[in-house]
Amino acid sequence: MPRSNPVPDTALALTLVDPRRTWWIPDDRRLPAFEPFADDVRRHPPVTLRETVWDTEDRVLVAEGVVLARSSGGAWSVDRGAGPEVIGGGSETGAPPRDAVEVFLRGRALRVVLVRDTTTAFVTLRGTGGRVRAEVADVRVDDGDPDTGLLRSTRWWAITDDDRGGTTARAAERALDDAATEPSTAAAAPLARGPRPAAERRGERAKRPRAGSAAGFVLRALGALRADLVAVEPLVRSDEPEAVHDLRKVLRRMRSVLAAFRGALDREATESLRAALAETGRVAGVARDAEVLHDGLVRSVARSPEGYVDAATLDRIGSRTDGRRGAAAAELRQALRSDAWFRTLETLDGLLLRAPAGPHAGDDAGTFTEQRIRRERVRVARLLGRTTVDLGDLGDLGDLGGLHEIRKAARRLRYALEAAGDLQGVGRRRLGRLRRVQETLGETLDAAHAADAHRQLAGLAARSGEDTFGYGVLATTEHAALERGLRRSRKVLARL
Repeated sequence: MPRSNPVPDTALALTLVDPRRTWWIPDDRRLPAFEPFADDVRRHPPVTLRETVWDTEDRVLVAEGVVLARSSGGAWSVDRGAGPEVIGGGSETGAPPRDAVEVFLRGRALRVVLVRDTTTAFVTLRGTGGRVRAEVADVRVDDGDPDTGLLRSTRWWAITDDDRGGTTARAAERALDDAATEPSTAAAAPLARGPRPAAERRGERAKRPRAGSAAGFVLRALGALRADLVAVEPLVRSDEPEAVHDLRKVLRRMRSVLAAFRGALDREATESLRAALAETGRVAGVARDAEVLHDGLVRSVARSPEGYVDAATLDRIGSRTDGRRGAAAAELRQALRSDAWFRTLETLDGLLLRAPAGPHAGDDAGTFTEQRIRRERVRVARLLGRTTVDLGDLGDLGDLGGLHEIRKAARRLRYALEAAGDLQGVGRRRLGRLRRVQETLGETLDAAHAADAHRQLAGLAARSGEDTFGYGVLATTEHAALERGLRRSRKVLARL
């Protein structure tokens, strides 16, 4: 039971502990008397918190299971199903903080759809010496629809104890259980009820493909990735650590599923979505590369000979890489507020809602995924060039584009295998090897990008009349890391 209400000072001993048991109460019956079970029973005055619940005209947030609320004190919270979280970002005029839920709103206007009063009365039970043994909460929530005037009330009792299982807590629990389960008396008035605001249908849902079909498998995979996407997108908007990396991974996984399992759904629809996701992925990639470059500066210095890069040079490089990171992150946040991104989300939802069938929609899911994953393996092997290209050619520093293509193919194969889950015959035992390939090639390419970036920064420094010696040391250090990475890459690719 979330504690959003102010708590009496005398009851603070137990209020931060989750209740041990809860009873739903259908009417206005009273709490039982607790005086026979405790040395000291303190009944605290009820405390009422008023909240306004915000949503769109067509109740988009309700449909997503999300509650955006503002307390009477002006604090905003969002509840995605695991309890309310306090969020910032609202304006002084009371405008709601949209970034936390914009992934669902997509430009739609918000307004108050419910007025909610939560009234909580606490009863504290103390034993010998004044120690708090148990606490009982009587909570009533009244939801009022400002449009219709309809009211819905909910009430519950909850008990929290000191985890000692003492006689006071046990006796109070039995009394609550008896009072909550006994038939309603004539004096107990039923709670007023009315319908909750319902989400309007945002489109007609097509007939769902059968569970064991190729289309059913792809829709389940995309649905899970959609949940990951709407969870991480608000974190990017609030500039949370690693959020850009996580968003980029979700976008890549989604594109990999759409590409690897073509034919289960209508190709025109899936390719259109892939292209839209790729555009956002490109902006996210620029932001992530800027993060990696800035965060990797310490690594570059650690790899370089001690004393060769002075503090002033490090400060200048850190300032410039941080500036690049900030600009790239701002560009990504702007992209997530654009109509193009909103259309991409609508396209994804439309695909999941309508499930347009492809030529292989009705195929057996196991057979379909096995065939598609075999095709992805052939694609990786072809890029490796096992029949026509010596793996030693990867030692050519000018062929990093080919290395990048191999990494992308191995990653797509890995994501396809992970999406297949427990389906038989897809060879998940190779996942660890594919992960090592992706990590090793990624580190190698990161070193190449870092070396190139330090050379570019050296050029800027030279035009400003700065000493570029330290830049050259860092570029040379990363170039040496690139050569080591190429040797490791050759080994891991030979094991595929």
